[in-house]
Amino acid sequence: MLKFKEYILESYASDRAKELGLQRIGRGVYGWLGKVTHITRKGQLHQIKESDNLFEEQQAGCISGKGINAERHKEKYLNPYLKSKTATHTTARKHGNIAAGANIRIHKVSNIEGVTHAHVSDENGNKEVVPVSKIIKPGVKTENAGHKFENAFIDHLKKHGLMDKDAQGAGSTAGTDFHVINKKKGIKHPGKLQHNGAEELNGETKQDHSAAMGQITIHHDKKRGWHVPDDARAKRPEYAKHVDRHIIPYMKKNYPNGPKDQRVTESGRAASDRIPHPDMEPAKAYLGDHHVDLLHVGGGKGSYSVGKDKTGHGLPEISGKGLWTVRDKAKSPNARTVMFQSHGVHGLNPSHVNLENEEHVKAFKKTLGHTR
Repeated sequence: MLKFKEYILESYASDRAKELGLQRIGRGVYGWLGKVTHITRKGQLHQIKESDNLFEEQQAGCISGKGINAERHKEKYLNPYLKSKTATHTTARKHGNIAAGANIRIHKVSNIEGVTHAHVSDENGNKEVVPVSKIIKPGVKTENAGHKFENAFIDHLKKHGLMDKDAQGAGSTAGTDFHVINKKKGIKHPGKLQHNGAEELNGETKQDHSAAMGQITIHHDKKRGWHVPDDARAKRPEYAKHVDRHIIPYMKKNYPNGPKDQRVTESGRAASDRIPHPDMEPAKAYLGDHHVDLLHVGGGKGSYSVGKDKTGHGLPEISGKGLWTVRDKAKSPNARTVMFQSHGVHGLNPSHVNLENEEHVKAFKKTLGHTR
């Protein structure tokens, strides 16, 4: 129940919202057709950017973790989905190792200091206890956060003339996310496309450190045991070599008889294995298999070269500590997905160059011959 003073403030905001033609989306939140454009602070109606972050855009679609709606939301939006074998919800904001926009499964619901929390796991095997106010109600459509970050970064590059204005990002396709045009004369690398006499370099974006930087499927059969199938190896040959070296021996040692040796979770699926790795070499191999020259990682990590720096700008190679996750593959009981990523928030060493930064991108343009 609103206290008298809060009610006075809310009423003031409500009256002002009506003058502006806004509708009330939630307590202290106003906008048009579910888009948050204004929010109250101390009774005043303040305008916010629609693109501030995914959470603010989806605030009206999140689950309530406290207050008068908490119990009803728990019964309606959480309990019916407990122990589902597939992802049922999406995160609105990052929490721990689970990124914003991640597809998650709900395993358990707890009340912690008066706030509803959900015990969740994402498709990469990351597990966290998340306040449900960071989880979007099932059925609410949201833009993929990774694609949203990719598109924003592409627009940034286009604004600075580093990328063709009519070029599109890869989205969920197998292509690279972006390219940059190297106008520096006399610079040519084998296998690189030429664009009106200038070289095109391929780039990949990752929303933050938790994004996958390698993925392949392994199988088990009586003849070969655990192995990388030939078709998967042909697509990712260098990454497959790392899987052969580090994961196949692990699986053969711990699960010699295949999937029937593996632990099973409450949902009936095989438990995921998480194996620390001392470096980021498997990620370099995977990106190299995809012919990526540049990597940009959000969350303040920055911009990197993959292999030799073809830009000449001094971009560092990715380095740090990694993590393998071997998880159950839906509808394929004899297959497992092998994913590689940096190990936690500090797993990927930050770069001294961040192309999201205006000064850094201007210096980068100069190196590539776009400006003098």
